[in-house]
Order: sequence, then structure tokens, then C-alpha cells
Amino acid sequence: MGRKRRSLAYRTASQRVRKWNAKVKGDLYAMILEDVKPLALERFAPYQVTHEWLISLVKNIIGKYGFDHQITQEYMWYAQRLWYLTQRYRSKALQLESDAIFVYYVYRGRSETLLREIASALGIKISSWDNIYRRLGMSEEIIYKGTKRALKETLERVATDTTDVDITYDAEGKITEILKYDKVTGAKKKITLEYDAEGRLIKKIEEWIT
Repeated sequence: MGRKRRSLAYRTASQRVRKWNAKVKGDLYAMILEDVKPLALERFAPYQVTHEWLISLVKNIIGKYGFDHQITQEYMWYAQRLWYLTQRYRSKALQLESDAIFVYYVYRGRSETLLREIASALGIKISSWDNIYRRLGMSEEIIYKGTKRALKETLERVATDTTDVDITYDAEGKITEILKYDKVTGAKKKITLEYDAEGRLIKKIEEWIT
């Protein structure tokens, strides 16, 4: 016969905390820290030079465009993440990882111009949107159809809505701006439409106006 299995012991959170506290001795960790501290210092000290350089780089780029310095830290985090990538990856892997971080910060509302320039200063050329969309399986045709459908839905809402609507056209008769005014709440919503050189709708921007 095989050996009888031991029953599993389930501990509560408080039991695990007490167990950890009994095992961890301050004097033991002090001895370990004493041994590893010189090794950590060898890595910590050189990075401080890099850290100062990254701070200066980000501040200089932001200063050129006059952006709010209160969000400097977000661009600093972006620069740090890209710098770490340059220490770990090369070639295609570096490109893919850098593009992913770039898209994340664009999604967070950070300036595409600043993000690309910071990356360039670190020796990274962020891919064009066409290449990024292609990797995501989003061809130009799909984007165009999606934007066109969004415009159609917007115009249908405009036609059936009871709110006041002002529509602005360009010289060629294409709609460039739709301003909706809610009579009840007083809220204003502006919808801006952008077209490419061939007159195809490529972007729809919606924003509330206070």
C-alpha cells in the first residue's frame, strides 16, 4: 500500500501573519542587509546619474511645448519604462514593447508629440499609427468604415433629437462641426469631424463644452 497522504492544513490570514512574525527575526535580516548592501550600492549609485539625466531630458522636452509641469511625473514614468526596455531588448522586441507603452500613455491622454520625442531622445523610433493598427488587425478600411458608421449614427441622433443643433460645413459641403445644445440641462456637446486629403472621414472627436 502507498503511504497515506497528509491532510492539508488551512490557515487563516491572522495565523499566517503570526507564523511569518515568528520566523522573521530582525537581527537576522540586519545581518543579511549588511552583506547585500554593498552589492546594492554598486547598482544604485550609477543609476542615479541616469535618473538625473532622464529628469533633465523630460523637463527640457516639456518646456519646449509649454505643457503643464504638474504632469511631468507621468512623462518621467514613460521615459523610465522606455529606458529599462533599452537595457533588456533589442531590434524587433524593443520596437514592439516600446510601441505598446507608447499606446498606453496615448490612451491615458498624454501628448503624442511629447511621447514620440522622448522616445526619440532615447534612441527609439515609435512606429507609425498605420503599422500599429496593422499589428492590431485594424486596417485603414476597417477604421474608415467604423468612423463612417459612427458619423451615420450621430446624424441619425441629430435628426431625431429634440435638442438644438448647429451644423457647420466646409467649402465643399462636408460637415466639419456639430454643436448640440440641451435645452433642459444647458449642456453643450461639440462633435468635430476631420477628413483626409481625398475627402474621406478619418476622425470624429466628441467633447463637452462648459
